[in-house]
Order: sequence, then C-alpha cells, then structure tokens
Amino acid sequence: MFSCPLWSVSVRRMVGSARRSCAPLERVLRRRDAASLGRVCLVLLLCCLAVLPQARDARAWSSNSVVGGVFQDGDRNYRQGSVAQSLQGERRGIQLPDEAHDPRKARVRSALADNSLPLAKPGQTGMLEADDWRVKIHGAAIARGDQVLLGDIGEPIGQIAPERWQGLASQPLWPSPTEEGKPMQISRARLSLALRQVLGKDISGRCILPSSLVIQRGGLLFTEDDLRNYVVRSLGPHLAAMPGQAELTDFRLPEYIFLSHSQQRVQLEVGKLAPGRVTLRFAVQEADGTVIRRVSGLANLVLWVTLPAVARPLNKGENLSPDAVTFIRFNASQLRGVPWDGQGGPWQTTRSLTTGEPILQSDLASQLMVRRGDVVKLIFKRGNVYMETHAEALGDGEPGGTIAVRNLQTKKQVYGVVQDGNTVVIR
Repeated sequence: MFSCPLWSVSVRRMVGSARRSCAPLERVLRRRDAASLGRVCLVLLLCCLAVLPQARDARAWSSNSVVGGVFQDGDRNYRQGSVAQSLQGERRGIQLPDEAHDPRKARVRSALADNSLPLAKPGQTGMLEADDWRVKIHGAAIARGDQVLLGDIGEPIGQIAPERWQGLASQPLWPSPTEEGKPMQISRARLSLALRQVLGKDISGRCILPSSLVIQRGGLLFTEDDLRNYVVRSLGPHLAAMPGQAELTDFRLPEYIFLSHSQQRVQLEVGKLAPGRVTLRFAVQEADGTVIRRVSGLANLVLWVTLPAVARPLNKGENLSPDAVTFIRFNASQLRGVPWDGQGGPWQTTRSLTTGEPILQSDLASQLMVRRGDVVKLIFKRGNVYMETHAEALGDGEPGGTIAVRNLQTKKQVYGVVQDGNTVVIR
C-alpha cells in the first residue's frame, strides 16, 4: 500500500520483534497452567510496549504526509493544512516563515512588486457593460389592475431599448390580491419561481430580487426615499432656526408604508429636536384624523457651532488670558456641558484643559471669587456707621453673591455680599 522506504523498514522491525518475543509463547501455551498464563500476559504486555514507539513514529510520518498533500485539494483544505502546520509549529516552539505556509501570498507580493498582475478582462467585473441591463425588483409595490405587471414591481437598470422595456413592463405576471388595500408578502423563493415560469430563464436571470416582495392592490405607497424627503422638508424650518449649521444624517426609516386608500395620510410626529439621536414617528391617519397605526424611525441631528476653545494647555487655577483662547467648529452633540459664551471675566480655570478642547462654563471661575477659608476684609456699612475688620470666608462666592463669614475678633458668623476677591460687605 505504501511505497515509502521508511514505512517498510518500520513494519519489518515490528514484525521481527514480534516473532522474537513470541517464540517462547508457543512453548508456554502447551503447558496450560496458571503460572504459564501469567507469563503469557506479561510477554504480551512487553510486546505492546516494544511496538508502540515504532507505531507512533509511523503514525506521525503518515500524518505529516497528509498535511503536506492537502495543498493540492483546494482553498478550504489548503487553509486547514496551513492552520494545522502553524499549530504544530507553535506547540514545538518553531515559528514558520510566511512563505512556508502561504506560498500564494509570496507569489502575489512578488507580482505586485514587479507590476505583472494581469488586468481584468471584460465580463470579469461585477459592473454592467455597454448594452447590458438588469431589472431591479422593488421590496414593495402597488398593483393598479387585476394583473400584477413587471412594470409595477420593477425598474430597468443599464442600457435597454425603451421599446423593449415597454414590452416587458406590460408583461402580466400573476393575478393581483383579491382584497383591495391589504398587502400580500411573497418570499424570495416563490418570487424567483414565478418570474422564471412567466418570463423564462433568460429574462428572470436578469432580475435583481429583494429578500421579499410586499404588494398591495390599490391605495398608496410611501417608500423609504419618500419618507426621508418628507422628514427633511418638514424639519427644514426648525433646523434653519438653530444656531450654527444643522443637518440630518444616518436615517433609520421604515422600508415602506402602505395606505389603504387615497384619503388616508401620513403625519410626522417629532420628539425633542436636539443634537444627537432624534426619534421620528409616522402616524397613519384616516380622513377624520383618527390614528390607525404608528411606525417609528430614527435620524441623527448634527449641529456644527463655532465655540471658544483652548489655544494652549492650561493648568487648574491658571488665569484665562486672551492669547489662550481660540475658536473652533465643533459638533454640539459631543459637548458635555453648556459652552462658554466668551463674555465676562476675568476668569481662571477650574480644571486642566488641553489644546483644542472647547471651554465650558463649568471650566471657568471668576478671578474675583472668594473661596472658602480665605481671609477677607469685612466692611459694615449702615447710615453713617462704617466699620472694618477681618473675617474668614465659610463658603465660595462670586462678586454679587452672598456668603457666610466668621469675624476673627468676635468669632461670630454673619452674612455679607462679595464685592471682590478680598472684600465682603455687610449692608
């Protein structure tokens, strides 16, 4: 069976060892006593121990030959063989080079370096060529008559003569749904079979099929594109009134909405219009305003605004000077708080800020602010009475704010209005 010399030598060695080991076995079996049987079992055990190492070597050689031969069995077996070799190399601590287990990669790499890869020939690419065409079957459609026509459910793609498409579009396919205004769903498999039976193998092979077809007799149909245009048109005035530049992106809308008759309508219900995810609801209403059903959708509102930002790194407690402020265009949906309007001051930072980071109102505190534990000048004013002493601030306060202070002489707590960073006035 095997022509390898190594296998033949291994087999001959095993057979010879078995013969030499079993020579006294025949003499022992003639006695047929308990001691002889025990010695027989011991001899058999020794024979197995002698044969196992050679059988393991032969099995390892045989498996290696199978892994090596897998490279001729196609892409899937080739990948499995490469993985097996890589795993064996990892177990033994051997790292195989890329070219050893992926020769095709090496060939492609060299072909790219030499610029010798052949160009694709006509017909090898997936794009339509001149005088080629397809029929795209929609996922939802309306049938206007007793028969469903190809023009009702599909549209041409590519170069097709208008006369030929007019003839194909008027081709009856199957009877329309019996009940008007109720959608009927057709699976991809049934749709493919029906088109092949009516149009033939050539024309049906040119049809691009959806996962399923939902068709209704009569009524109206709003496709996903119709709903998107409706949302953009309805929310246009609201977006224009927002500060900065607002735009809607990343729509997640229903594929279709059917209306049973022309008196029904679709009304857009919008949730909170703020930067980020916006919830959209499409309410199907009857002529009297009764809501029959609601269908949900999503959109992403991106609001680009111009904000003051940090021009250079700032440490906590550092004064905010004009040279440390610049302006950037920023997506408002990524803001973590209310941005600074650039007014007021003088300011100092309440945390460390990096270059290009938008400045929030919470990132700034007035330089004239009194902080808890500061020793301030306490002034008492009432009529012609004027008194001045020192006190300890018991809280933080900006100019115009009221804070509690403790008189350092009398140790009494009183309340005063912050005048500046060093003065609190009792009126």
